Amino acid sequence: MQTNTPEDPAFYQGFIARQAVFDAKRSIWGYEIFYRQRLEAAGAATDHKAMLEVATRAFLSPQWQQSPNSYLLVTLDPKSDPADVTGVLPKGRSVLKISEDTLAAPGMQETLVRLRQENYLIALGDFTGASLGTPMLDMVDILAVDMQRDNRDALIAEALQQNVQRPVQILARKVEDVQTFAVARDAGCSLFQGFFFQKPERISSKVISSSLAGSLGILKMLEQEDPDISALAQAIQKDVSLSYRLLKFLNSPYFGFAREVSSIKVALILAGWQQMRTWLRLVLITEMKPKNKPSELIFLSAQRGRFLELAAQRTGGRRMNSERLLLLGLFSLLDSIFDMQMDDVVGSLPLDQELKDTLCLRPTALSPWLGLVHSFERADWQQLESRFEALGVDPVVVAACYTESMQWAHAIFSFLN
Repeated sequence: MQTNTPEDPAFYQGFIARQAVFDAKRSIWGYEIFYRQRLEAAGAATDHKAMLEVATRAFLSPQWQQSPNSYLLVTLDPKSDPADVTGVLPKGRSVLKISEDTLAAPGMQETLVRLRQENYLIALGDFTGASLGTPMLDMVDILAVDMQRDNRDALIAEALQQNVQRPVQILARKVEDVQTFAVARDAGCSLFQGFFFQKPERISSKVISSSLAGSLGILKMLEQEDPDISALAQAIQKDVSLSYRLLKFLNSPYFGFAREVSSIKVALILAGWQQMRTWLRLVLITEMKPKNKPSELIFLSAQRGRFLELAAQRTGGRRMNSERLLLLGLFSLLDSIFDMQMDDVVGSLPLDQELKDTLCLRPTALSPWLGLVHSFERADWQQLESRFEALGVDPVVVAACYTESMQWAHAIFSFLN
């Protein structure tokens, strides 16, 4: 795959992850950025300003900058200088998250006053009610409630009382399924963070439409060992929407072909089958996504595929097949995209059994790689370190692959949509 990377090698130093924050309509409200300079020695000194610069550079794509309603959520380290924040994060669209126990820290009031004057929003990371009645709470714009707490309903009610006096948004954290999302939304939360959107809904009543069946048929043709290119081109051309999206994507500045691509066969000549098959997979999955599904599913599918492909190429040597790992990442959310059992999705696709078993979450030799993806996405640094050791890979190299894959996905996502 083609990729564009920053020239500065320091860009890829450190561990970076991001998580989407949704509104009540399950549209993207913003993203929380997580970063660590190193995994080992948790107490070691960290250059927070440097890591913040790296994390924001990895994230602030042209697509995000052109979206005026998208916010960036970053944890404010109590030891950091506010100038470190104001010199890096965009004003008016950045939210600084602090923990409830640091509200009373020396100098915190002055810090929050200064940040609010600079047009930054303030979020309380894990509202427990301990800060109720304190004047510092009046400086907070967003209250985050952990939906895994037993007293979550009471906490949401207390948080909503703050909204009576002044505008405050309630962010429901750790929303792990659609049922919890519905509970939080009905209780009055307006923002939602968690992995509920990665899980399929209403599987038992799913009926495959004729259009979806046709798209799955094309996907099946793509995965054949020796595909019939002419038949594939004809099948794609019959789908007007898919053909339009594919040709528009191929003629975008991302590819920079010397002449206009007017047909699938021309594209194959210019780009080659292996690379074209990857783009066809991605465009096809994008086209098949139902309108009520968040676009984050497509972004993550693309990033997962690219990340695992890079990781295999740079750490696995001959032991790993980068094409198989690319497919593992790219297809890993198909069940959520289509609201189908993964067994049903991959059952008709010509994939090898090990790949099918891994996608269906049955233990295989490839499973640790999918687990690596999950640990990165959850910013579970402790578990990530264990996974690196189990796979026997260089953490710095793999972390660089993850950051690069995020940049790559940002670049192509703007053209796909």
